[in-house]
Amino acid sequence: MLKKLMLMTALAMGITQGAVAGDMSKQVAANAVAQWNTVLKKGSVDELLRLYAEDAMVLMPNGEATKDPRAIRKFWRHLLAKQAGRYELDLGNVIYAKDDTVVSTLRWSNVEGNLKYSYDGVIYNVFKRQPDGSWKAQVQRWN
Repeated sequence: MLKKLMLMTALAMGITQGAVAGDMSKQVAANAVAQWNTVLKKGSVDELLRLYAEDAMVLMPNGEATKDPRAIRKFWRHLLAKQAGRYELDLGNVIYAKDDTVVSTLRWSNVEGNLKYSYDGVIYNVFKRQPDGSWKAQVQRWN
């Protein structure tokens, strides 16, 4: 079901299964993840929200989908309330890439000193190139 949802999202954004995720798309995804990790270490919800496209959609772990920036802010406040600065994203795979869109999988981890605990599940991100050349999360699916 989840793969079907991501495929439908990717197809709606003009990505085809034949699109090849090359070195450039991996670098785009790696740079975006590095930017997210820098902000996660700071624990700043305001800075996290700036990493989303203006009309971003987040599909949360509870199945709720939202484009409302207030709901996304609430989600991040709740998530970071107990352990801000101790979370990290790890790039999984680049699934699709075409022109101004890169779809990748991410893993969510908790970092405690030299120990790193990865959570079950995968986060799917659709990164879109913005008019200013930056890459932001257009669709994010927490699973």
